[in-house]
Amino acid sequence: MKLPSHAIVLAISLVMLCLAHDGYAQTKSENTAAVTGKVTIKGKPASGIVVGMRLSRPEEFSSTYKAKTDQEGVYRITKVAGGSYVVAPVAPTLVMTEATIGPQGQSVIVGEGETIDDINFDLVPGGVITGKVVDSTGHPLIEERVTLLPADINQRRSFSLAGMSTDDRGIYRIFGLPAGKYKVTVGDPRFNPGSRRRIAVQTFYPDVTDPAKAGIVEVTQGSEATKIDITVSDTPSGFSVAGRVVDADSGAPVANVFIQLTRIEVLDANSTRGSSEYLNVRSDAQGQFKLTNVRAGKYDVNIYPPEDSDVRAEAPLRFDVIDQDVSGLVIKTMRVATMAGTVVFEGGKDNSAPMTSQMWIMAYGRAEGNAGITWSRSTLIKPDRTFFLGGLGAGIVNFNVETGMGGGKFTLSRIEREGVVQTNGIQVANGEHISGVRLVMTFSSGIIRGTVRVENGPLPPGGRMVVQVTKAGDQMALSRGAEVDARGRFLIEGLAAGSYELRAMAYSPDWQQQRRRPAMSVKQIVNVVEGGTAEVTLTIDPNAPPIP
Repeated sequence: MKLPSHAIVLAISLVMLCLAHDGYAQTKSENTAAVTGKVTIKGKPASGIVVGMRLSRPEEFSSTYKAKTDQEGVYRITKVAGGSYVVAPVAPTLVMTEATIGPQGQSVIVGEGETIDDINFDLVPGGVITGKVVDSTGHPLIEERVTLLPADINQRRSFSLAGMSTDDRGIYRIFGLPAGKYKVTVGDPRFNPGSRRRIAVQTFYPDVTDPAKAGIVEVTQGSEATKIDITVSDTPSGFSVAGRVVDADSGAPVANVFIQLTRIEVLDANSTRGSSEYLNVRSDAQGQFKLTNVRAGKYDVNIYPPEDSDVRAEAPLRFDVIDQDVSGLVIKTMRVATMAGTVVFEGGKDNSAPMTSQMWIMAYGRAEGNAGITWSRSTLIKPDRTFFLGGLGAGIVNFNVETGMGGGKFTLSRIEREGVVQTNGIQVANGEHISGVRLVMTFSSGIIRGTVRVENGPLPPGGRMVVQVTKAGDQMALSRGAEVDARGRFLIEGLAAGSYELRAMAYSPDWQQQRRRPAMSVKQIVNVVEGGTAEVTLTIDPNAPPIP
């Protein structure tokens, strides 16, 4: 039996081995803390439930902790190192009921030698949706991905993608679902590469291709919606979309670039959502492309060039498919920059040894006269620590490097080009091919630890708080965030020495429905020293007007 994707992610994280991260300097800490609490099912003690802990920002081989509840539903996780954690029960068929708990569990900040009590969870039976997927002749479709989409806009913002593949009878069964209203679909373009056959048209229950006409399946606590069957037509029912990819300056055809078609779904009067439907069609030698079986709707068409390409579209081309084929589309491309370089480490990592964990680099740029980030590109750093980035826009380019699985204690300390330090990033021109870039990473051990106090009333039901930290005075720096736990505490580790701007933000589902921005605290400047801990207290008023 396959688990839903949201259960698999948590289950995998809880069984990772407690190994030292190869080649990385680690912060020394004593495993002397403990976390305790109680797990109930509909208010009654639940025995035999595994409760696990993982770091909020884990590295590839970060330690995880777990314990099992006793007859009274009580668990006790011991020998825990200090840090910021997510705690959650591993119960795929059950659903957490507390509105203040995130979809992955409760955030908990643990201090050395501290015992934290009352990290409790109340669970209820999750719902089930099951049915059968067949073709037009009644034959079962095997190993096809069936996906759920929340019908309610607000639920979409917090829903972890749920899905299941059909078995040899064409039957699927998706369990452990929170109460809500869902649309059921097969042939979702996001999962086509893993399918045995490409379903011609994404089909929704009950046998419709228009998402607006999809049936709504309501799930309540412990309910089972049966016979949610879908029959997929083998006959294409959409239209064709054809056009050319050309160079904007010369008009010459641009061959061998993937065509990316994105369907634009209007969620409400103020927001839309895009989902890619085509990434398997390339332009031919004459730059021509043709997409078939495109259903009516609003779309963006763009190119998806190879990673090492110096070509990109001037802008996505938006068009409508109404009741006939579309032809004559022209995607204009421009020559952009590329960049090659190396990532090197100072203080605690051997640069001659091959990398044993994945690292990503993101380049983000600001066009002339624009104060904000206007584009970004990312790529995987190779085992020999070299990288190549294509499709870079003109302007000032800066970087962010993620080590391990997003945690790590190394930060980018300086950028060099041909041995010269680039204090404000690298100036890039269209069509330029840049080499000799070095991104120097240093081990950083600065910490900001603090408390967020709420005044003038509690947060609304379901309210949550986060803090963000950004290098002070650096408009191009990316911010880092941390969840504020139930006790109002937060922890941000692995910071380089310097001055930072810290902000606290409160979120509420009610505010999202009202289109209200997060309420923010007054910003506070915090100075961090290498190896030191800055203690901070922030006060937030959820009833105050938002601060821009």
